This record gives sequence, structure tokens and C-alpha cells, in this order.
Amino acid sequence: MSPDDAEALLAINMHVRSPSPEWVEFLGETISTWLVEQRAPAGVMDDTKSHWLLARIDEGGASSPAALALLRQCCVKARAVPAALLAYLRQQEMQIRLVDSEAITENDERLMTGA
Repeated sequence: MSPDDAEALLAINMHVRSPSPEWVEFLGETISTWLVEQRAPAGVMDDTKSHWLLARIDEGGASSPAALALLRQCCVKARAVPAALLAYLRQQEMQIRLVDSEAITENDERLMTGA
């Protein structure tokens, strides 16, 4: 895989509104393998790789399920991960949980009021 291939996959992901589980798994596995295992330094997410990844994810929205899966996969596969990347992942996961809990609360309120 080349950087252009990775960029193309991430560009496609920006236009996927409701990604299938297969797409989420494919994107996360494919790009994390290339980024963590095939690009030097192998086995780590250094600052250069992290900045590249975060810049691409910020373009397309980190809240997409595939982008979040990609972040997770990179952090899991790497022996070393910059603290900033881990903090970013945690922040995105907390935001998604907050949005999910707000949606559940709104639904519960509608059910209770009969709306």
C-alpha cells in the first residue's frame, strides 16, 4: 500500500454515511497494518505517523465508526503510541458515548411523555 492508496481509502470513508461492519473492519485493519507494521519505524506509532493519521481523520471526522476503529487498531497494534494520540482516542470515544447517552435520554423522555 502507498500513502496515496491510504489517502484514497480515507477519502472514500468521508463519503460513507452508514458504513457496514465489513467496511469498518477493512479500513481499520488495512490502514493500521500499513501504518504501524509496514512503515518505518515498524511496530510503533511515532509522532510523524500520528500527525499524519490525525490530520486525515480530522478532515473526515473522527466520529465516523471507521475512523474510530482505525485509531483503535493503530493503538492496539503499536508497541509505543504518543500520549497525544491516546488522549485523542479517549476524547473521541467519550464524545461518542456522550452523544449516544443523549440520544438514549431523548428517546426515554419521548417514551415517558408519550410523544
